[in-house]
Amino acid sequence: MKLFDNFYNMKVGIVDLSESSSAVVPLDDQIIAEKIGGVAVNEDLFKRYEDDDPLILGVGPLTGSFAPASCLSVATFLSPQTGNLCHVPLMLRIGPEMKFSGIDFLVIKGSTSQLKILHIEKGTIQVFSAEYLVKLAVPEAVQTLRKKIRHSRSIILAGPAADNGVFHAAVSMGVWGSLDKSGLAYWMASKGLKAIVFNGTGGLPFSHDNLAMGRKMVKDIVSFNRFRKEGFITILDRIGVESEVKKIIVKSKKKDLACYNCPFPCMSYVEFNWRDPRLKESPKIKEGTFLLDHTGFTAMARKRQADALVLMKECLNLGLDTSAVAELLPQEGTLETSLDFISDMAKADDENQVAENLYQGDIPLDKYVLFGSGIPPISPGDAEVDSSFWGKRVAMSMILGVCPILMLLFPNIHIANLLKFITVKNDDLESLQAIISSRIQSILMD
Repeated sequence: MKLFDNFYNMKVGIVDLSESSSAVVPLDDQIIAEKIGGVAVNEDLFKRYEDDDPLILGVGPLTGSFAPASCLSVATFLSPQTGNLCHVPLMLRIGPEMKFSGIDFLVIKGSTSQLKILHIEKGTIQVFSAEYLVKLAVPEAVQTLRKKIRHSRSIILAGPAADNGVFHAAVSMGVWGSLDKSGLAYWMASKGLKAIVFNGTGGLPFSHDNLAMGRKMVKDIVSFNRFRKEGFITILDRIGVESEVKKIIVKSKKKDLACYNCPFPCMSYVEFNWRDPRLKESPKIKEGTFLLDHTGFTAMARKRQADALVLMKECLNLGLDTSAVAELLPQEGTLETSLDFISDMAKADDENQVAENLYQGDIPLDKYVLFGSGIPPISPGDAEVDSSFWGKRVAMSMILGVCPILMLLFPNIHIANLLKFITVKNDDLESLQAIISSRIQSILMD
């Protein structure tokens, strides 16, 4: 038995949007042996298809496993925002559903003038028309898609802002939004790709020992001296957000949420009461939304604190990057004028409305942008950890297929313990650690 037999389907999906065609081919054993998985394999596949300006989606060996927060899939593409290769994390259940749908990596190339949907299930890929979803708000599009395609378990969707060619369109994972701040939705729309749907009906034969390992690792995480199970607020604390911004969540939070197999909820569901000023005699209603974009929310709350949740939900409904909207939104104005601004921004691209990446933290900007600019700038707060900690931890998580936020929050999660889910043999562990270290260095230098 090869080292990774229990961790991959060993299949790659190839989609050509120009031909509305698809194929599933074997995943080369050698590329997994040399690259391990995730972003490292994505980069290799990107280079093979570079002339086609591809989008590569990939999982790691631990994606969907019993390892904590084994939720990750990674989207690798040439960012229209920077012109450079970037890697956007896709979390929730996207990674496990992708792997359990029967493929490990997906190469999308070509383009079409007629919007398309990809549906992946049981190791097969179907290409459907998406014309019925054009310019629908994200919640309506998701609801419609679930009715049209049975078993639409995990959905990557480009919303109405992307349909309109808006530069700051952001991809949505169902109705949750995402950490896409590098133009993934814009790329999809420019190629005629409206949505990718995964139906993970199967599973993989992970070792029974992995379950016990996972439980032990969860105990170690919970025992960490900075473990605070407060959902979205915990991340705001760790990135140094001021108390006035955190109070918005404290007052409105109803439930904390976590990704696949994660012991630490870093997201929250919030509710708020409001009256839509654009509608005559509009009644005051209660609405809710999911929050997973910590930097986007922070930017919006700092710009328009009183209306932050309403405006963020409007961005999510239209498929816009909240950080970019917050930068461009006028400081002064009513709720009505702000909603109108967001609506107008989602209708047509304007070269005068291009937001800059204003991040000024301790993480080198090139590394922050490399991983999509959406992963919170969490520092371990430990003087013994060097300044390269953030980049190394994120790269490691994106190779193995585990959540980068969890890896940043808990420096006591050691790579050696994660690799034991794959093998417990000392020689193999040493070899894997050497390969991972080499791959991390390569990714961060590209």
